[in-house]
Amino acid sequence: MSVQVDVVAIASDVWKDLVEASLVEPPLNVKPFYDEVIKVEDPTNNKVLVDFKRPSDLSVAEFNALPAKYNWNNNVKYSPFSINKYVAEAPIRLCHLLIVTAYKLKVFGDDAFGKVSSRCKVGAAVVNHLMEKNSILFPAGSSRSRAPVRARVLNEETFKATVVDMLRCTNDTNLQRTYVGDGAGDLELAGLGIAPIALTDGSNPSAEMLFKRCLHEVKALFESQGYLKNPHAPESVASRQQSMILDGIARIANGQSITSKSTSATATNSSIETGTDTSNNSSVGTPSPVSAGDNDEKKKKVSPAVAMAEASLLSQKAALKEANNFEALIALQKEELSLRQETARSNSLEKQMGYEERKSTSLVLQKIVDKLCPDQDPTDRFASRKRKLDELRDVLGDELYQTKLQQLKEEFLKASAL
Repeated sequence: MSVQVDVVAIASDVWKDLVEASLVEPPLNVKPFYDEVIKVEDPTNNKVLVDFKRPSDLSVAEFNALPAKYNWNNNVKYSPFSINKYVAEAPIRLCHLLIVTAYKLKVFGDDAFGKVSSRCKVGAAVVNHLMEKNSILFPAGSSRSRAPVRARVLNEETFKATVVDMLRCTNDTNLQRTYVGDGAGDLELAGLGIAPIALTDGSNPSAEMLFKRCLHEVKALFESQGYLKNPHAPESVASRQQSMILDGIARIANGQSITSKSTSATATNSSIETGTDTSNNSSVGTPSPVSAGDNDEKKKKVSPAVAMAEASLLSQKAALKEANNFEALIALQKEELSLRQETARSNSLEKQMGYEERKSTSLVLQKIVDKLCPDQDPTDRFASRKRKLDELRDVLGDELYQTKLQQLKEEFLKASAL
């Protein structure tokens, strides 16, 4: 009974927000409530369909008696028809109801670890309750024979899959839509020809604005995957404490005071840890005065001011050590570079000396080979060249002949000297 009361209360809260937002500005491209005549089987002939009632005239019992044949496909989730049969001036779309319900229940919230299925079950019950109350039917069939059909009852798995599908199919990030029509603006501007109902102070969002706010909030929680992490795990507790310490350090560095929120959060964590220790030690007995003193010392150690001061001091020491290590590394790199330059110069000098030595050695060896192993007698070799030169005297002319003859004599003298 309590669960049913909770579902009704949540449904009333969600519906109230949707109606108020729609009165400010209705959803874009919304159509009136789908109120076509329902066809049912003739009791005398089940192959013939007869007119029954319109959805606006149905009671909850009559609505539940209708067969549920329509699956939760895109035609249902993104139906453009209004689901509010009581107030035509405040149309509401089904996709808005789904997202606002998921937002209100925090289906993928940071505290939803192990609770996603149960919250989706409550969300499905809320949507089913409102659909029964408003007798929501959808057009089905071909374009010529479209008849109102009831969608299947929503369960927790279908509710989760529907919400996740809507989150993944959304890329719109435009949240700067103008508020209109809540009638809470400055009445002095009405003298300019603007009706007071068209003015706004921005406190009441329109239907599209409420939908986008809830959509992006649920999408951010879903993509952060906080619902998959245990909030009481050591890693999560350490991460929260580190975030609080870093936030306090940033506030102190900016000249701000520590907020009571962070202090209370730290105190809450400390109380949780103390309660855990007490529950673990309850079987041992009442703590002695010595253990109480130890607990006081632990509380002093984990106080925000001491923790932030210690963290700041450790970070400064670490930065100083890192700077010293970086300076020593630069000095070592300079020494290594100078050693490499000296090694390169010595290698080039050794290569030059080796080249000169090999060159002089080859000249000496060539002279020795020519001296010890001559190919033929120089006199015979030059005599044959002299005969050839004499044969070509007429062709060369006297002047060129004398020049060639002089060169041949010089070469002969050099070869004889060796």
